[in-house]
Amino acid sequence: MRVIFVFLSTAVWVFCQTFEVASIKPAPLQEMGRLSVSRSTDQGRLNYSNVSFTDLITDAYRVQPRQVSGPEWLGSVRCDITAKLPAGSSEDQVPEMLLALLADRFALKMREDSKEMQIYALTVGKDGPKMKRADEPGSINNHGVNGRLLMTGKATMTKFADRLSTRLDRPVVDRTGLDGNWDFALQWTTEAVEAPAADDPPSIFTAIQEQLGLKLTPVKGPVRQLIVERLEKVPTEN
Repeated sequence: MRVIFVFLSTAVWVFCQTFEVASIKPAPLQEMGRLSVSRSTDQGRLNYSNVSFTDLITDAYRVQPRQVSGPEWLGSVRCDITAKLPAGSSEDQVPEMLLALLADRFALKMREDSKEMQIYALTVGKDGPKMKRADEPGSINNHGVNGRLLMTGKATMTKFADRLSTRLDRPVVDRTGLDGNWDFALQWTTEAVEAPAADDPPSIFTAIQEQLGLKLTPVKGPVRQLIVERLEKVPTEN
């Protein structure tokens, strides 16, 4: 298994685990007006179909598209990726493997900045957290069927907030003041479900309060911005 150092910003390097094998091919052209994108990680394999560089960077850094800027083709050049995860690795490690892949195969170099924008502040509710402390961190897993979603895991509140950011319309910033790792299970129904059944889970805002004892509040605050300084359109050979 290879490991590489990835350049993130001035004088910052990160030691990243890599995929055992990764194949990258240009995505076939799709019908005019139709765009189908697929991203999955299952049984030790990653399968990405018709993904853009924006998709890859947002997955690697766990940010939203509005937090990424770069060349105009960032969201239009697309590829298919299949990769094998190292034995014993978890889905929670996929972002760092994607980051290593982007640096190794596309020569990605990023610069970080900060910008004031609309966010959700994650805080503790008035009655305190309803979660239990976890002795050690684990992976964060997502399951969903027809707009009904379940997120479970053992992680810090910072990592939990980062994962929530991928499910909401703006970044989530941890302001709970809770240290260490926490064991959580969050089940909610998205706005895509137009007529929820009586036994469907509540909205994510209600679910976070009722199930975890936390709260999401819309506020303004500094948000991490990622600027692409170098990125090759064509990857090195498979």
